[in-house]
Amino acid sequence: MSKVLGCTHSQKELMHENNPSPYTEKQWLIAVRSLENEFDIQFEKIQVKDQVKKLFFNYVGLHHFSSEACIALYYRLFFYSTLLLVQIIESEGFKIEDFFLNDLQPVYLSSVARSVEAKDSPELEDVLKNINLSLEVLIYDFIENRAPSSKKKGG
Repeated sequence: MSKVLGCTHSQKELMHENNPSPYTEKQWLIAVRSLENEFDIQFEKIQVKDQVKKLFFNYVGLHHFSSEACIALYYRLFFYSTLLLVQIIESEGFKIEDFFLNDLQPVYLSSVARSVEAKDSPELEDVLKNINLSLEVLIYDFIENRAPSSKKKGG
């Protein structure tokens, strides 16, 4: 078993990562181009790109999602991994002052909209269930940690 971003992968899943099908490779290129075209975010600039790619290849290799679902998956993985990275950095005591959740929100909203439009939406959302639950916690923690303190000083 291998762990990638908190997800446990079996040998079968790792096979998809190490030897992706032509279909998976094609969907990867489509999803990467879509994020670049829609949001001007280049894959090379993603900090956790290797983990995003591994997860994408595993999920698409196992489930053979439609193109729309693949794009939704890629956007959601990008959003999740970026927010997770920010949380890890900030939990170590470093503040990323110029990072705002609203800057990434359009990517997440596009992911949700594309997922709803995908013919295999229920299967995609079932696969993303754990990531979606983690996102809820990450977003809540991010907002709580960034909110101005309402405590009165001195007492």
